[in-house]
Amino acid sequence: MYSQQRLSIFTISAALILSSVAGAQTKTDKAPISAVDGGKTSGYNPLRNPYFGQTHLHTGWSFDEAFYNTRLGPDNTYRHARGDKVKHPSGFDVQLKIPLDFMIVTDHSEYLGVLIRMYDKKDPLSENPLAKTLIESGSDIKKSTAGFYGLVKKTIQPDGSTKPDPTLTTPELTRTIWDEYIKITDDFNNPGTFTTLVGYEWSSQPNMSNLHRNIIFRSSKNLPVPFSYFDSQKPEDLWQWMDNQRDNGHTLFAIPHNGNLSNGLMYALEDSDGNPINRDYAESRQRNELLTEIIQTKGQSETHPLIAPNDEFAFNFEIWTKPVAGPGVVKVLETNYIRNAFRNGLVIKQKIGVNPFKFGIVGGGDIHTSIVSHEEYQHSGEHNLKSGTPEERLLQGIPGEPSKIEQGTAGLSNVWADENTREAIYDAMARKETWGTSGPRIMVRVFAGFDFGGVTTDSSDWIDVGYNQGVPMGGDLSSAPPGKPPTFMIASLKGPNSGNLDRVQVIKGWVDTSGKSHEKIYNVAWSGDRKLDDKGLLPSVGTTVDIPNASYTNTIGSAELRTTWTDPDFNASLAAFYYLRVLEIPTPRWSTYDAKALGIAPPKDFPATIQERAWSSPIWYTP
Repeated sequence: MYSQQRLSIFTISAALILSSVAGAQTKTDKAPISAVDGGKTSGYNPLRNPYFGQTHLHTGWSFDEAFYNTRLGPDNTYRHARGDKVKHPSGFDVQLKIPLDFMIVTDHSEYLGVLIRMYDKKDPLSENPLAKTLIESGSDIKKSTAGFYGLVKKTIQPDGSTKPDPTLTTPELTRTIWDEYIKITDDFNNPGTFTTLVGYEWSSQPNMSNLHRNIIFRSSKNLPVPFSYFDSQKPEDLWQWMDNQRDNGHTLFAIPHNGNLSNGLMYALEDSDGNPINRDYAESRQRNELLTEIIQTKGQSETHPLIAPNDEFAFNFEIWTKPVAGPGVVKVLETNYIRNAFRNGLVIKQKIGVNPFKFGIVGGGDIHTSIVSHEEYQHSGEHNLKSGTPEERLLQGIPGEPSKIEQGTAGLSNVWADENTREAIYDAMARKETWGTSGPRIMVRVFAGFDFGGVTTDSSDWIDVGYNQGVPMGGDLSSAPPGKPPTFMIASLKGPNSGNLDRVQVIKGWVDTSGKSHEKIYNVAWSGDRKLDDKGLLPSVGTTVDIPNASYTNTIGSAELRTTWTDPDFNASLAAFYYLRVLEIPTPRWSTYDAKALGIAPPKDFPATIQERAWSSPIWYTP
């Protein structure tokens, strides 16, 4: 049962935990977190609270999942996210151990909410010829898959253009369904306790290269019907539409995802027509795409072992190799990955004066069942029928489809915000005070500055000083004083129901005077008495995982890691970025939990354990 008290206690407790562990206290001249100030909610905190949520999830209102017999809509997602016990489309009960603080459902704009209506015999759409195919598919995975690809083949032409069914895309139908979608989202919004924002997904996929974006609105008032792939497959056209909506008084931004599946297009150095990025393109992208998704069920997009061979934690971590749908292998190119986008963005800015890839970081889900599914120990699959049960995930393959062992759990999107309201959550994302995780509720906080006056994370006022004399994650530093490298105050806390922390790393990128970019990884805080070697590498934390029993113990690692670190290689004349990567100790992957439930050994072609992690948004330095 949903409990408002349970949610608000957790949210406030989370903020207090990080503050007390890291030594921060709200000063007496600031409003306490329980104060009601100027109409603000009771959780308002001028030093900001951590809120955990989801910015990317689908329901049966998405046309692809309607084919897989998912008849649950956004209302089921909102109930699940806020802590209710709900039904998975396969029929079993699911409930989060800890509710989320905010939720954004992002069903596909293409045929939004149309196919699910065909299941209702009272709805005129049940008379559409497609309804017969949809309903006859029932719970048969082969028929469902054939029906889905049949619709895709009719809709997307060989040259990548689209030919949607005109009976399913009339302006009247689109407007009616979109208004209903907004109303459901509004009905579940509960300021101060559980926040919902309106969003949707634009699903451009030219020649099977993923260019998808999630569009997020600050308000739900008088929103335009979504811009879809049927309108254009070019991101530039989406950004122009967004600019037009901004001119009409709306506030919105886009989150690109799955660059790892884009065949080099997501963070390419050219525009959609193959021309080198110019200032207009860079400004348009920077204005419209404030965040990017670093992980989700279809793999991580931070980096790849073939791209970053010296990054030991790029290996064996949630690497997806197949296209979003259908056969083939995705090309491994540097312009698939976020870290390289950060590096290339510095190079481009050096040439044209604007960085098109200056993103903040969030995690995501892309789960299509209406269930969040971010916990390894109770993963419930990406799609109904295809991966909704342990048997479907580990024992049943679908010809021409990617191996389901490559699926991961959902990631989480997290913010530091004044309070749990639409405006505060959106504004935190807009200023990029965000971090993403691979699923656990790891807390991460960082401030950078040139002079904190001797204050460190051991000081009682370090958060106040961090805001007043530095910048948080997502912020900008510039013009370093002579002889003053940046200092970073860093704190991290393990999530509940999760593993202890192994280490905190600072990942730095910079561009030299010749226009070449570089990167370096620093281990800055770690558990135990391990020592760095002469190359800055740290011995493994070890493992306590019992693979046959899908269990582990928190007898290694630390519940909390914090430090104050100064860049030892700083050059004040070179532009740079810095982001944190926080790693847990090894724990069982979802596939190992499933294998135990089935009484079989975990699959041999994928790791049985996982080192869950968190990534902060970068802090950017400009000379």
